[in-house]
Amino acid sequence: MKRYIIMMIFMAGLIFVSCYDKDNTIHRIPDLVIENVTGGSVKTGEVIEITPKCVMGGEEVECTYNWYRYRDTVLELISEDSHLEWRVDTVGSVTLEVEATHVESGIQAVLTFYYSITPRINGGWLILKETMDGNTDMDVSLIQANGIEFAADQLSLALGEPMKGKPVSLLYTESYQWYDPETGTTETKQKCLIPVSQKDILMYRVADEKVLARNEELFFEMPDFGSSNISSFMQLAQSGGLICDGKAYLRSNVAFMPALLGNYHLAPNVVCWKYNNPMLVYDELNTSFGLLVGSSNFSTTMEIKYFADDYQPDDDLRISPNRMDAELIYLGQTDKSILSDPNKQGYGTAYALMKKNGDANNLLLYGLTVAEWYNATYGPIRFARTIPVSRCEAFATADFYTMHQTNNLIYFIKDNQLSYYDIDNDEFVENIHTFEGEVTYCKYIGNDYDYNTATWLGELYENRFERLVVATSSGTNYTVHVFDWSINEGLTLLPNEEVKGEGKVHFMLWFPRNTSNFFNSIYRYS
Repeated sequence: MKRYIIMMIFMAGLIFVSCYDKDNTIHRIPDLVIENVTGGSVKTGEVIEITPKCVMGGEEVECTYNWYRYRDTVLELISEDSHLEWRVDTVGSVTLEVEATHVESGIQAVLTFYYSITPRINGGWLILKETMDGNTDMDVSLIQANGIEFAADQLSLALGEPMKGKPVSLLYTESYQWYDPETGTTETKQKCLIPVSQKDILMYRVADEKVLARNEELFFEMPDFGSSNISSFMQLAQSGGLICDGKAYLRSNVAFMPALLGNYHLAPNVVCWKYNNPMLVYDELNTSFGLLVGSSNFSTTMEIKYFADDYQPDDDLRISPNRMDAELIYLGQTDKSILSDPNKQGYGTAYALMKKNGDANNLLLYGLTVAEWYNATYGPIRFARTIPVSRCEAFATADFYTMHQTNNLIYFIKDNQLSYYDIDNDEFVENIHTFEGEVTYCKYIGNDYDYNTATWLGELYENRFERLVVATSSGTNYTVHVFDWSINEGLTLLPNEEVKGEGKVHFMLWFPRNTSNFFNSIYRYS
């Protein structure tokens, strides 16, 4: 005990001496000051990077750091590094705090600072791409006040890795219902992107670019992705349909229901027309067309709904949509009605390019009117044409097809040559453009939902367009070529709208500034 008292007196003497100089003047130990740390404004999903500097008595000193973010009034440790790199995972604003500890003296300083957060995904292209190792990531090319912001590999940033498998589709919902395990509450009507790869699927919330759910959390009975692949996905306003190894899964607002019943195998082609209508599919096993009824009605429909072998009185063709004994080459949709069917004007049309089994010399082109999609009571085929393969062999074996969304034109690419077939005039227009590199994606996208013409809704803008987009890959890089379209001039290449990045593009989604218009419309392609 006596030894302990002597040591305490000695330590007190050291502290006493350190505070006095030879003239017995008291000197206050200098404060520890944290510099180079300020708040500001940041976009959702971006990374806040800060390298602090600590000063004592005008000299920089060595410190250790703890970084915290506030969740309400509770501090959460997010980093212990001297350089902060933290990806914003919230909306509105965030309060951060840094605690610095002087290594030599143990003196501490605390600084609290704030960031306001503005939405980042708010107008522009979202690009689902294949990475060099055959997996899936997403680039964004977004409209900003000072120009275009391009950001690569956003899924890797959110997940820590790319999605598994090659890209399939990237669509949007406002009806996801999410259970938050941290709060124990259910949050309805979550606005989410739905990136889909062959073996992975996410709910990626737009507001904070946070992954809410992945794979097992999105299926009541998850497919075996070890032996199966997702081939197609269509998202409507309230529901969606996914095809995995030919089986169909309908999405409720919580998760995908078990696979629909029946002995069938669906082709990876899904089309739809307007708000919350059934999705048209082709059963390759039964060679029949059918409907996937939106999952809001799944309680009454747990199987594919095939068309009846019955016909409207004004149907002169009377071609059965069942047991067609034909291979489906391409299925596309346009808002334009079949000209030869005056009683069905005002309805869209799906065009199916097919080849009869055993007949290699001819193509069959069928037009299926949307007017019969609602209840499948009558056969929908109102147009049929036989096209000899010899007229245009590239049309029969094209690498890519896409349907003009407001005209009866089918664009196709064969060996990097862009051409189209004019259905109304039964005419091929070939080799209108030649691409360099490997073509990896081709879609005609009619954007009729991204606009604001009412002053009371905020800033006025007009982003509606009709575009043909074609992506090519060369080496490790891609280029997206954009074509405008007009009645008088047809397609016009727009070099100023090119998008470049790394990887291979497999799907593109135009994300609007007014998502309410988007939600009440439909992105028509799977």
